[in-house]
Amino acid sequence: MKAMKNTPVLQKMRDIQFPAETAMVNQGTIIIPDISGFTKFVNGTDAFTGKHITRALLSSIIDSNVLNLKISEIEGDAVLFYGYGVPLDTRSILAQYEIMLGSFNRKLAQLETFLGKKINLSLKLIAHYGPVTEYSIGTFRKLYGKAVVQAHQLLKNPIKSSTYVLLTDSLLKAVPPVFKNFNAIGAYGKSRNINYTYYNYEPEVIGI
Repeated sequence: MKAMKNTPVLQKMRDIQFPAETAMVNQGTIIIPDISGFTKFVNGTDAFTGKHITRALLSSIIDSNVLNLKISEIEGDAVLFYGYGVPLDTRSILAQYEIMLGSFNRKLAQLETFLGKKINLSLKLIAHYGPVTEYSIGTFRKLYGKAVVQAHQLLKNPIKSSTYVLLTDSLLKAVPPVFKNFNAIGAYGKSRNINYTYYNYEPEVIGI
């Protein structure tokens, strides 16, 4: 086989010194609390009011991080939390979600009272487990890997609810046996060839 010519572009690529951290791939838990109904909210709210509501709600989520997870990024309607090592068990993730949901709903109620109108937003959470790595851009640390992409893709799924927790099979199967004894009943589903269990927290609408 012919050796590749040492073109200027190839030489530049060979001269790049990649940081050692880029080679470190670890198993990590990815947790993404995401605000449901956000697109419709943005389209129907003026920018000034919208940004203050969004900041307040995202802050309520971040301040409720009792598991001390790291934050990779804050997106328009979501926060990407992560942690390395043994994955969090179902009970811990559901408890964390319930704390975030309670804080989110309290802040939402305060905002609705202040504005004098209903704000149709709710909170869902995706939890996944798989190989991830990190890289730095200036002072920012970013999470990278197939598991990150999959977690984001799962935000779009066929679940007919806007208030739920989705746990992938990758996460549930990796939880140590000592933590698997949990009796909560979740529904099973599949999206983008990824199997998951989800727990619906959407309040029941009682008919008159």
